[in-house]
Amino acid sequence: MKRFRILLAAVALASLTAFALVMPGCTRQGSRRVTDPGSRPDAGLAEFSNARWITAPDEVREETARAARSPLVARAVLEQASDPRLALLRSGVMGAAGVAKDGSQVRITLLPYQYSDNQNRAVYLALIEVNGVPHVDSFELIRNERPGPNETDFERVNSGEHGLWIRGGPTYTQASTGVVRRGPERFNFAKFGACFIPLADRLLGEVHEGCHSMGDFPGCVSIGSSAAILGAALYCAYASWNG
Repeated sequence: MKRFRILLAAVALASLTAFALVMPGCTRQGSRRVTDPGSRPDAGLAEFSNARWITAPDEVREETARAARSPLVARAVLEQASDPRLALLRSGVMGAAGVAKDGSQVRITLLPYQYSDNQNRAVYLALIEVNGVPHVDSFELIRNERPGPNETDFERVNSGEHGLWIRGGPTYTQASTGVVRRGPERFNFAKFGACFIPLADRLLGEVHEGCHSMGDFPGCVSIGSSAAILGAALYCAYASWNG
């Protein structure tokens, strides 16, 4: 269960989601990707400066309020999170910001909507802004249970005891005519969720292995995991905005 404890430390440090957004397996094999949709998104992971988590309570409240004012988020909520069983998990709102190698200002606010009757399922809306221009990606996540017989469009993104299944949702962009909705695609690294979930899961495994090889000195795993997830979030946000 060491990988599971590592994740909880990273979540606490990085103010990720109480839903355990990245839930790797409890074995060393837990981070192996099951789906292999194409090239791995490694290049450019470290090419962000001034990268930081948005964790201060007042900043998180402002991020949440700012996202709520977005017409793109409003449309996404209406279409993806209007089920009365879904509610915004405010303690799980995540924000990050950084500057890409080309000077672009990248910002992401991740909004988790959790089912009241099943804490193993949630809908995520990712408000991604590059130089102030927004779009919203959506995806659904299942952990610790298999999709139902009619949910054939979920893809498993890891192995091990704590399985993670993802289903990509629509992307919303702003146009002169209003909000444009692009239909969901099968597992595609150009989508935030499909990029971020398996990448963060794999990076957590690499942090664990690296820290273990260096003697597991205090703080190595928690700090390394937080930095790895931050880099993955910004990289996948930028990649999906350009995708």
